[in-house]
Amino acid sequence: MSSTVVAPPAAPYVRPNLSKLHKGTLLMLFCLAEFMDAFVASALFPAIPAMERSLNIKTNEIVWVFSAYSATFAAFLLISGRVSDIYSARWSFIVGSALVGLFSLGCGLVHDKVGMFILRAFTGIAAAATVPSALSLIVEWFPEPEEQSQAIALFGGSSAIGNVLGIIIGGIFVQWANWRWIYYFTCMLGVPIGVISIILVPQSAPRTGKQSWRRLDLGGVAMLTTSIVLFIYAVTTGSATGWGAGQVIGTLVVSIVLAVAFFVFEAKIDPDMASLPPHTWNYPNVPILVALGLVPIFWWCSLFFQLMPLFQTVYGWSAIMTSVHFLPTGIFSGAIAGFSGSFPKYINPKWSIFFGLLADIVATIMLPFGSTRARYWSIIFPAFIIGTMGNMVVYTNSNIAIFMNTPPEIAGTVGAMFNAALQIGLGLGLAVITTIQTEIDQKRVDQGKPVGYHGIADGYWFVLAVLVTEAVALLIWYKIEKPKVADAEAPADVKETESQGTVAEEQSEEKKEIAEILTASARYS
Repeated sequence: MSSTVVAPPAAPYVRPNLSKLHKGTLLMLFCLAEFMDAFVASALFPAIPAMERSLNIKTNEIVWVFSAYSATFAAFLLISGRVSDIYSARWSFIVGSALVGLFSLGCGLVHDKVGMFILRAFTGIAAAATVPSALSLIVEWFPEPEEQSQAIALFGGSSAIGNVLGIIIGGIFVQWANWRWIYYFTCMLGVPIGVISIILVPQSAPRTGKQSWRRLDLGGVAMLTTSIVLFIYAVTTGSATGWGAGQVIGTLVVSIVLAVAFFVFEAKIDPDMASLPPHTWNYPNVPILVALGLVPIFWWCSLFFQLMPLFQTVYGWSAIMTSVHFLPTGIFSGAIAGFSGSFPKYINPKWSIFFGLLADIVATIMLPFGSTRARYWSIIFPAFIIGTMGNMVVYTNSNIAIFMNTPPEIAGTVGAMFNAALQIGLGLGLAVITTIQTEIDQKRVDQGKPVGYHGIADGYWFVLAVLVTEAVALLIWYKIEKPKVADAEAPADVKETESQGTVAEEQSEEKKEIAEILTASARYS
C-alpha cells in the first residue's frame, strides 16, 4: 500500500517594509557598483603609457584595452536586462558585482597583452549584469515617484562621477604606486559589494509569467550581441588603421545586416518571448530618450581622450597634475547629481534636458579655442564647469524620464537599452573624433607644419554638430502629454466604480431622510 506525500503550499510572498536606513544602504551599494563599472574604464586613461611599456602593447593596440570592455559591456546589456526581468535582478546584481572584482584582479595579475584583452572582455560581460539589475531593484524598492527619481539620478550620477574621479584616482595610483593597483582597487570594491548584497538586498516578489529559458530569446540576443561587438570592432579598427580596409567594411556591413535581422526577428515572434518587443518603442518618448543616451558618456570621454595626452605630452604635466586639472568635472558632476533628481518635480524633463544640452553646446563651442596652456583657466576651466553641469542634467534626467514613461515590469530591459546607447555612442563618437584628429594631424605633418591643436579643435566641432542635432531632435520628437480629463478618459471599470459609489451615497442619504421622518413622527405621536 503506497501513500502520497503532498508538499505544503509555499508561503505567500510578504513584501518587507524597509527602513530609511536600509533603503539608503541599498542605494549606496547600487551606486558603488555603477561607480565601479565606470571607474574600471576611465581610470586607465592616465595608465596608458605605463601599460604600453609593461605589457609591450603597441600604440595602435592600446585601444583594445578600452574597446574589449565597452564592446562586451554594450553587447550583453540586453540579455542581462532580460534575465533581471524574467528571473532575479537580485542574483544578477550580486554575481555581476563579484565577477567584476574577480576579473579585475586577474587583469592586475596578468603579464600578457592577449590575456589582458580577454580578461577585459569578461569584465565587460560581468559589468553588464550589474546595471539593468540595479535599475530594476531601484524601481522595485523605491516605488514612490519622487523618491525613485532621486534614486535614479544618484545612480546615474555615480557613473558620471566614476568616469571623472576614475582618471584622478588612476593618476594617483600611476604616480605613487603602480597601474596594477587600479585593478586591485576595483577588486576591493566589487567582491565586497557582491557579498554584502547577499545579506542586505531583499528577496523580490515572485516574477509573473513562466520562467523559461525560451523567454530569454537567445536567438535574437545572439544576433544583437554579435552585431554590437562587430560594430564596435569595425569603428575601433577603422579609426586606427583606416576606413577603406576590406576587413573594416566587411565587418561593418555584417554588423548592420545582423542589426536589421534582429529587429525583423523581434517583430515576428511572440512579444512575450521577445527580448526587445517592438511595442517597447511605442511607449512615450522612448526612441528620443534612447537617442539622447548616445551623448553624455561620449562628451565626457572626448575630454579625457583628446586633452589628457595633450596635457601630459605637450604641456609636460605629470599624471597626477593632469588628473588634478580635470578635477572640476568631478566636483560639479557630484554637485549636480545630488539634486538633479528633484528637477522633474518642478520642470518637465524635456526642458531640463534641453537646457542641459544648451550648456553642453556653449562649453563645446569654447573648447576648440583652448589651444594653449595659458588658456586653461580662461577657456578650458569654465568649459569644464559649464559642460559638466549641463551634461549631468542631460544624463540624469534622460535616465529618469525613460523610467517615468515605461512600466516597472520592463525596467531591466529599458535600463539595458539606455546604457547600451551610452556605450555605442562612446565607441562610435571616439572613433570619429580619432579619425578626424589623425587625418588633420597627418595632413599638417605632410605640409611640414606643426601639429598643434588643430586636430583636437576639429574633433570638438564634430561633437558640437552632434549636440545641436540632439537638441533639435529633442524639441521635435519629445512629446509632453497633456493632462487627461478624468471623466472623459477614465477606463470603464473606473467609471463603473465611481457610478456605484454615487449610487451608494444616494441610497445612504435616502436612508437618513427616512430615519429622520420616522423619528419626527415618533416624537409627534
